[in-house]
Amino acid sequence: MGYYLYKLKFTTPLHIGKSSGGNSLDDGQMTIHADTIFAALCAEAVKIGKIEELYTLFNENVLTITDALPYKENEIYLPKPILYTDKKKTVENSPNKKTLKNLDYIAINKFKDYLQFINQNDVNVDLDDYTTNFGNISVNTRVAVNNEGSPLPYHVAAFRFNPACGLYIILQTSQTAALDLFNILLESLGLSGIGGKQSSGWGKFEVYPSLIPEELKELLDDKEAPYQMLLGTYLPKDEELDSALANAWYMLLRRGGFVRSETYAPGQLKKRTIYMLGAGSCLRRRIPGAIFDLSDNGNHPVWRSGKTLFVGVNI
Repeated sequence: MGYYLYKLKFTTPLHIGKSSGGNSLDDGQMTIHADTIFAALCAEAVKIGKIEELYTLFNENVLTITDALPYKENEIYLPKPILYTDKKKTVENSPNKKTLKNLDYIAINKFKDYLQFINQNDVNVDLDDYTTNFGNISVNTRVAVNNEGSPLPYHVAAFRFNPACGLYIILQTSQTAALDLFNILLESLGLSGIGGKQSSGWGKFEVYPSLIPEELKELLDDKEAPYQMLLGTYLPKDEELDSALANAWYMLLRRGGFVRSETYAPGQLKKRTIYMLGAGSCLRRRIPGAIFDLSDNGNHPVWRSGKTLFVGVNI
């Protein structure tokens, strides 16, 4: 299998709702979950008659992607591992507690030092050096006009990346034809936009293929590490769930939203809600995720991908 890294440089604001449920217009997040990217790629594939082919490639693990995670200049960042050791518990009760709690992503060149730090090894780490500002979220006030002409204000959160910052995706595939299709769809998605308020021109990005850092490739190939950290939203088949969660540390995400299809139903309907594991969750072994059909009396399937990549975590 080969790995491919794509940097996404956003040219317009980005709105991605949080996974905590409820109204997400006035709040948001910086990163994009792998299942959201998969759904957006499916929408692009429909336009060129490639939806069945794309589904098959993901379902058969020919194509696998991560969340869209942050980068700054030439440095890429991994999710902070969801792991608890005696050392980490000690740190959480120290003056570093707030810094550790607010730390969401770790630069790849500091990842091993961080693991040694939380594993009680003698590594001097200043957690303030690990914090990075990738951009800022702002809330925009807009006005909607109903049929009676009464103005109704509402708020929309927009994330704007700092210069030299953006998001990256890692793709795993061994087939040239699959890689070519993914490249076409990702470029098309950059022109269409991803996330909310696409009708306002939000969520557009330029795609820059980049080299995989050697440190990252080693982690991606490390299948023997005692923990395997998710790099995106994940959910295995029902019969494999207990095995996947055994002795694991993980975070649950509520995944819902609307079906964005003109042929699914006469009106706009919500997808069935599902709970998935989030990036940073640490399992004991790599178990492939699954793709789920969340349609409910609609005219076609509504797929939610629970497949992503892992990196080995030695602790």
